[in-house]
Amino acid sequence: MFVRPCWQPKSPADIRQIIDENPWALLVSQSDAGPLATNLPFLVEEAAGDHSVDELVLVSHIARANEHLAALRENTTPVLAIFEGPWSYVTASWYPERQMPSTYYYSAVHCYGTIEFQEEPELDRSLELLVNSMEASYSSGWKTSEIPRSEITRRFAGITGFRLRVSRVEAKFKLGQDEPLRDALAVADVLGRHDAPEHRKLAAMIRDQNAGRE
Repeated sequence: MFVRPCWQPKSPADIRQIIDENPWALLVSQSDAGPLATNLPFLVEEAAGDHSVDELVLVSHIARANEHLAALRENTTPVLAIFEGPWSYVTASWYPERQMPSTYYYSAVHCYGTIEFQEEPELDRSLELLVNSMEASYSSGWKTSEIPRSEITRRFAGITGFRLRVSRVEAKFKLGQDEPLRDALAVADVLGRHDAPEHRKLAAMIRDQNAGRE
């Protein structure tokens, strides 16, 4: 991924936030027939420190009927998980003097690593982690204990759990850091007034990543 120095996030915590808040990612790997890609949920299983990206381990699962799984079992090269954070098209009309071309502001994290397949007890724990994490934002969130245990375990035959042990992380926060500060902040002001939460979140990221500039 092409990342100018100014687009580097300010801290590992910024990278972890993108992963934690945007778990629906794209897994990409190589096969004899060419590249394969599957959209999957990924959660952080463990890392060195609360916000570190060193020794990061992600967990997910994939349908056994997916041809991508067979390719992953045979693959010997690193795979890639792509996490996409807040983004927006930025029209030049938002700039004070409309003197800059229109562009996109966005954030993305690329995690490269190797796959380790889980045994059934590990898959069970990972699914519980996924459900608890996803349901936490709902006031009356669902729990696996609400249905018979057999309704959970019978589905194990159709999926395979795995870990992605991350060896390299690339992150790009293209948020106007290479533009005049007043232009970047003008974009943040427009997005900050938007109804969509993701646009307001992007506005906060723009202000944070441009803090300290003159």
